Amino acid sequence: MGRLRRLAVVATLAWTATALAQFVAWTATEENERIEWTERRNQFLLCSSLSTNALVFTTIYRYARRCRRGRGE
Repeated sequence: MGRLRRLAVVATLAWTATALAQFVAWTATEENERIEWTERRNQFLLCSSLSTNALVFTTIYRYARRCRRGRGE
């Protein structure tokens, strides 16, 4: 369960960083700042998406494996 928990923490942190970067991009007064924070937000969004997908696929794989064991296959 350690890996799954770590994936969940990474996903949560990445989504939090994405939200924070979006907020900073909205409140930036200069165009250069806005562009920079938008690029950071996109990087955090990519990390968020990848970690969330890994979490979902890992969970589905474990569930499917457990179901197969239950049926004796």
